[in-house]
Amino acid sequence: MPAGFAALQRLETGLVQAGFGAFRVPWLLEMAPTASASPELPLERCRILVDASRCRWPFVAGLGELPLENNSVPAALLRHVWQPGIRINPLDEIARVLRPGGILVSVTANPWHRLAWRELGRHALGLPSWPQLQVMHARRHFELAVPAASQLRGFVPGLTPVLVLVARKPSEPARVEPIRFRQPRMVRGTPALSQCRAA
Repeated sequence: MPAGFAALQRLETGLVQAGFGAFRVPWLLEMAPTASASPELPLERCRILVDASRCRWPFVAGLGELPLENNSVPAALLRHVWQPGIRINPLDEIARVLRPGGILVSVTANPWHRLAWRELGRHALGLPSWPQLQVMHARRHFELAVPAASQLRGFVPGLTPVLVLVARKPSEPARVEPIRFRQPRMVRGTPALSQCRAA
């Protein structure tokens, strides 16, 4: 493993840990390309590895066919799934399986950083830039939770080699049932006499 790649992996691991650090996450679903190393995280996780167009491990299926129930995953990590050659966009399926209030951390290489160009050459231009990454998540109605420092670093081209976006699936509003009032009924009988005197 080249020294530059090891440093990049350490940076990515630190950023992912910081992304999940503020939230209590019991476990997470990680989706990544088949040829990528997984970051060291103290969280229990289930990994799904993808190739150019399908899930390949631990099952083979189309991306829209994840064998997971709606609103069943507390947190998700998308790592480098927007690389050139990968023709899938998992955000719709992740939005389906993520619980309301669930956390999503998305990681990609910065298309304007020299390390991305060293690894991918001109194919790095196929990676999403910081504004594109934010728009992709906002279109799926994720609430972005990006610290101001990360926001600034992402907008300066070439400043950081890895872009990390933290988002939350909106909580579902409480279901409100309309109250149905019945017509008041008059009770038959004689009214009680009162002994009230005005002063």
